[in-house]
Amino acid sequence: MRFEGVAKAGYYPTPASQVARILHHLDFEGPTRLFDPCAGEGLALRQLQDSAAPGSVSYGIELDKARAEKAQACLDHVVACGYESARVTPASMQCLFLNPPYDQRYGQGGLESRSELYFLRDLSKYVAPNGILVFLVPRYILGKDLVQSLVNRYTDLSFYRFEDDAYDVFSQGVVFGRRREKLLQTNRDLTDTERQVANAMVAVHKDASLPIPVLGTGDTRWRVPAAWSLDEPILFRGALLDEAELLQDLATSDVFRIAENLLDASADRAELKRPLLPFRRTHLATLIAAGALDGAIGVGETRHWVVGITRKHVSRDITEDERGNAVVLDTEQYVTVVRTVEPNGRILDLQ
Repeated sequence: MRFEGVAKAGYYPTPASQVARILHHLDFEGPTRLFDPCAGEGLALRQLQDSAAPGSVSYGIELDKARAEKAQACLDHVVACGYESARVTPASMQCLFLNPPYDQRYGQGGLESRSELYFLRDLSKYVAPNGILVFLVPRYILGKDLVQSLVNRYTDLSFYRFEDDAYDVFSQGVVFGRRREKLLQTNRDLTDTERQVANAMVAVHKDASLPIPVLGTGDTRWRVPAAWSLDEPILFRGALLDEAELLQDLATSDVFRIAENLLDASADRAELKRPLLPFRRTHLATLIAAGALDGAIGVGETRHWVVGITRKHVSRDITEDERGNAVVLDTEQYVTVVRTVEPNGRILDLQ
């Protein structure tokens, strides 16, 4: 990446004029979820949301905190972290607006690859089946690796270039596609049309003189599906859990509701219901010993305090075996004791 790009952290916002041309190719079937993992200040995704069906929800990820704060002012949900650290429900987004940094990245074994390829592979899992990809990339990176990753995950692919003034800067264009319900297992499963489109994109990568349709022209449109249920919450969190997110999670957590019942002091104040028949003495002794009837009993001069106690009593027997050696046998027995405390201080233990 050039020094200017490093200073901007790879941030080159999509011109509003080109976003308007992107919208020429999109139809929205209903309220939907829009996702931009390189949201910047959120302006491009906000422009999409304003043209989408009413009730659509926007989700943005932005690494730069200053830009993330600006994006929070215009988008519904924004997290400030790298997309690798974000926690997002898979297959939850109906439209992925992806404008990644244009750069090289070194992968396993030191092999050099394009950052755009990593972004595409890592983020496509968040697109729902039949969801729409809007992928902003330079013409010159449409090599075999990137095109293969595209056809594995998407169908109905097509590439349009920016208008002349915008295209001359980075040779930039947009790949549209519709998410497959299942990943392509082999290229033998490609239709003839899909194979022709893939070959055409690779050819454009090799030869800059080949004609490319201009963004915003033609009648080809992609239908962005409506979200199944926008009322059903999805996971969209940053790398670190802040206090607001923690309170939200606790409020909806079944575990928290169970713990709340256990920690609630009122749960200890259980009351015995009146039995159908009077207690027998054995029943009363058992209840008192268990602590269910601990407390003050009686009225006036007969009022006293009753406490149930269970003690362990050990009895020891010493016998001799056949050789005359002493054998010690300890027997443990738990004894229930009812202790009464009278007003004059007298204490009685009843067994």
